[in-house]
Amino acid sequence: MSSSMRVRTYRPCQVVLSKARTRKRSGFAFCLSGEQGKILAVMAGVALVLGLALTQVFRGQVVDMQAKTEQLRARNTAIANENVRLLAARAQVASKTQVAALARTKLQLFEPDQGQVRRM
Repeated sequence: MSSSMRVRTYRPCQVVLSKARTRKRSGFAFCLSGEQGKILAVMAGVALVLGLALTQVFRGQVVDMQAKTEQLRARNTAIANENVRLLAARAQVASKTQVAALARTKLQLFEPDQGQVRRM
């Protein structure tokens, strides 16, 4: 047998029989006088301004370091390119053909012919 009426369960009301004072339950009870509130607001404002100033100082230092890093990278790249150029020039100067050409022109030295060399 089902009824079409809405049925609510019975819940008895609890009656407090104690005469003791009930405490107010509040998550945060904090009372300040007007003067203390103003001082706290000023201190919070000063702390906020100091925090923002410090973050800007640190941001400026980071930007300066990044600029210096880029300059050093560019300088390092230029030095590496110069090193490659100098190594190529050294290889060219130390080559056998270059040494033979300089010996002919400056020192008048020539390579010996087959008949001039005698082995013992």
